[in-house]
Amino acid sequence: MMAVTGIPAAYSEDVITIIPCSSNHNNPKFFDTPSYYIQKGQQIRWHNADDINHRIVISTSDAKALLSDSGFIKSNGSFPFKFNNIGIYHFSSPLYPWMQGNVSVTDNISSVTVTNPKNKVDVQLTWTPAVPRVGEITHFKIIFIDKNTDKNQLHIDYVFSVNNTENKTLYQQALHSSWGVEYASYKFDTPGIIVPKVTIEAILFQPVEPVVYNFKMSVKV
Repeated sequence: MMAVTGIPAAYSEDVITIIPCSSNHNNPKFFDTPSYYIQKGQQIRWHNADDINHRIVISTSDAKALLSDSGFIKSNGSFPFKFNNIGIYHFSSPLYPWMQGNVSVTDNISSVTVTNPKNKVDVQLTWTPAVPRVGEITHFKIIFIDKNTDKNQLHIDYVFSVNNTENKTLYQQALHSSWGVEYASYKFDTPGIIVPKVTIEAILFQPVEPVVYNFKMSVKV
């Protein structure tokens, strides 16, 4: 039986990954996500998955106030920063100006963790706004958590779907998660109860018996 739990503050990691070869402006991606949503008071860790040093600076959205400078982040190293105030923040690389992104810090956010005894991975689903509304974009964040370490589980093959109570699929994405954090967005057309689902199909490149994690949310007018 699956169990839904609250979210201890340090239960999983909010990580933005610097993608290999991101110093090349022709790379298709520079970060695993250029936009990140987080609750006030939480920390984000920038992880350097590239094979060269990187540097990240964090500023206010208007770039008038510098909040933090990582210095050089070595390959496979990381840089943490805690966001204590609501707002939109800009992060970028002074070495490679095409590497840019934003962090939105809000209290209008919900998180639920579901565990399943069939494998060693829990799934945390976060969405903002906390109460989705018709005609507005809802942003989802999926974190895969290793039960043994309470850290993000790397290399997950998964399917994320958004379904109504009649089990009709409104949205679906099937991807490989390299770093244990994934993202999706969807604009709802009608109000009602929605059942997001995450299905894990492989862990560390090894196929597993598919395990479904069910969530529930309510969309308002």
